[in-house]
Amino acid sequence: MGYIVYRATKEQAVRDELSSINASSKVLAHRATGNRLWFLAQTRAGEHAGRKWIGLTLIDTRRGEVAVKSTDETVGPYYFDCPLSFLDRADAPVGPYAGPWREKVRAFHANRAAKRAAIRQGCSVMYDGQVYELRRSLGRRGWEVLREDGVLLRMQARQLGQATVLPQPTQAARAAA
Repeated sequence: MGYIVYRATKEQAVRDELSSINASSKVLAHRATGNRLWFLAQTRAGEHAGRKWIGLTLIDTRRGEVAVKSTDETVGPYYFDCPLSFLDRADAPVGPYAGPWREKVRAFHANRAAKRAAIRQGCSVMYDGQVYELRRSLGRRGWEVLREDGVLLRMQARQLGQATVLPQPTQAARAAA
């Protein structure tokens, strides 16, 4: 299926999509993350009445127009940043794609949590082929970093998200160096 394109802002598109979903299902929760609108809905009537399911609407905005594409977990979307709370509240997965997709969502969140735990003052990361030492957190602005050639820079949070956290040398390795 393709995209539906119409004139609107992102906020209007989010309201429109939630309203559209509410025509046949009750939206129990939703979260907009970047260009993705995740929602947990419960079917109102029909064969699957009462079923709680997870849906995704992609919303791309350009020059006063939005392009929207809706899907749900039964087709195994290629996005994995769905809120974990939605997985916990949804009914058992249906079809061959929903179960593996939910496993990938859980793995995505576990990897992100592990990476966040590893990022701390003094650790080293590799970004764009360069090694940086994290010196001082700047909150939402990122980190003050020391590049391996001694230049002090600021690494944006987005860049740090794309960086690879390098393993820290053990105490024995530091003592030998």
